[in-house]
Amino acid sequence: MTKTQLQDYFYNRCSPQQAKEVEQWLASIEDGDSNDVLLRELLAGIKVEKNDHLVNQAFDKFLSKVQPTEKQKSQSRSFVRKMGWLYRAAAAVLFIPILTAAIFFYLQKNQPTEWVEAYVPYGQSKMVSLPDSSKIWLNAGTKLIYPKEFNNSYRQVYVDGEAYAEITKDKSRPFVMSAGEVSVEVLGTRFNLKSYSEDSYIAVSLLEGAVRMNTTFNNETEATVLKPGESVKFSKNTGKLALSEFLVSEESLWHSGNGFFFINEPLDEIALSLERYFNVRINIENESLKKEHYYSVFVNNESLDDILSALNASGKMKIRTNANSIYIY
Repeated sequence: MTKTQLQDYFYNRCSPQQAKEVEQWLASIEDGDSNDVLLRELLAGIKVEKNDHLVNQAFDKFLSKVQPTEKQKSQSRSFVRKMGWLYRAAAAVLFIPILTAAIFFYLQKNQPTEWVEAYVPYGQSKMVSLPDSSKIWLNAGTKLIYPKEFNNSYRQVYVDGEAYAEITKDKSRPFVMSAGEVSVEVLGTRFNLKSYSEDSYIAVSLLEGAVRMNTTFNNETEATVLKPGESVKFSKNTGKLALSEFLVSEESLWHSGNGFFFINEPLDEIALSLERYFNVRINIENESLKKEHYYSVFVNNESLDDILSALNASGKMKIRTNANSIYIY
């Protein structure tokens, strides 16, 4: 953008298309960058006075034109506060239109316009490629919601279930995966998130890079930074975090079809994982068995019968199969 182009816009000497280009440029300005300096130089040559009334008037005009949501209204007010005197001056010079256009394009820049939903039935898994070339593998019974195009500020997706992610690095746009009470913030990394709505916990395991796991319980938020080889479990019932470690070099993940890793997991949660993968119903009739914990690894394409037999090495269980249901006593 040149000073001449801006002057033509300010004094209404440009075409509608040229005006739109300038307005989009104005909405992209960040404090202190070269575009900010250019605009300030131009405004410095124009005598204007601070006028809060004009800013408020421009904001009201904007609301009447585009009818934004409550969230967008809040973002618009934040935008006006952030730009401060710079846009107050511009609004005074232009008799309001510039601020209206800048807010509108600011919202368009930061709000994805179309969302996509991907769902994987029980007994299946699926890989989804995101608009930034990141890849997410969805385990059985998992739902992923993501924008058709990411905005210019951040990359946001939502998961209910289990997802393994390989995120494309983009320092200017952090990647956020939200799952109920937990969100995971990354710039570029490989991690696994397990957050089925019916489970009592949410787990994040980091294989590469760094992530910040944000958890919310009783309206209080806690942040935990993970290192490769660390796994954190968040209890939905108590809000407590449990940290454990694993060897990244030996970790075979479900997304590559290489089996199951049950590390100190109770039988009732193991049963849920097996239900989703094998698309069966597992009923544990013995309450004491539900909380029995197991350390087991299955990486040789074992069948469900093989896995249950291995878990029952102690002989504590009695297992009965009826059609598509399994009963454990």
